Amino acid sequence: MSEKASVHRSSVPFTVDRLIKEFQNAGIKKGDTIIFHASLSQAGWVCGGAIAVIDALQELLTREGTLVMPAQTGGLSDPKFWENPPVPEEWWEEIRQNMPLFDKDRTPSSGMGVIAESFRALKDVVRSDHPYYSFTAWGKHAHWIVKNHSLSHGFGDESPLGKLYQLENAKIVLFGVDHDKNTSLHLAEEHAIKIPVKTGTAAKMKAGKRIFESYEEKAYDSDQFLKVGEAFEKTQGNFEKQIALAPSKIFEMNALIDFATHYFDC
Repeated sequence: MSEKASVHRSSVPFTVDRLIKEFQNAGIKKGDTIIFHASLSQAGWVCGGAIAVIDALQELLTREGTLVMPAQTGGLSDPKFWENPPVPEEWWEEIRQNMPLFDKDRTPSSGMGVIAESFRALKDVVRSDHPYYSFTAWGKHAHWIVKNHSLSHGFGDESPLGKLYQLENAKIVLFGVDHDKNTSLHLAEEHAIKIPVKTGTAAKMKAGKRIFESYEEKAYDSDQFLKVGEAFEKTQGNFEKQIALAPSKIFEMNALIDFATHYFDC
């Protein structure tokens, strides 16, 4: 949605103070731990854009809470598996040998949206060091959540998603997006017995030379996430909210992961 369209559909500007009230009314409170997925283009006109949304969440949660966002970098992955768009096979090896290596302080996120990328760039936000599946965090549990993000099973129990699950009371917030953007469902894939394991490779420098390290992970497939989310909501209740005019959903992370794990294994 264009900025002009967001102005026309808004009866008021969504300032930081107004955003705080909108998030409060939707059920977010001081001290909460949330993982936030967002599309700012689905909201009304926000005074200050992405940073205003981040400011509102931080002011509401305070340092007693924790804010987490995805910061994935799929563009650094093996070009053999690229689909949107694919590249010619004769390019693959040259790309592998010349792709800039992941640097958690410099590498921008890819396809995560302007809010997540703006959050990543803030000085007081920390980031995990997985070359493809990194997350960013701020607040009480931030450093623990991003610490020791394992290369293997990058959405598994030793990942930031696994840490959030361990906290037991984390909330998922989908702001202007639906379950097809719900990264947390990859943790349910990791927990599911029926989803197979695959092998991947990640480039790294060792003794001044580029090498490719092999690792294992589940065969992640977000194509089924909308169906999983719909089934969850049919059995658990209606989680639909409207926050700053953006269609949104808020629910307990562990409830979704446990449901989705069972769903994948049925």
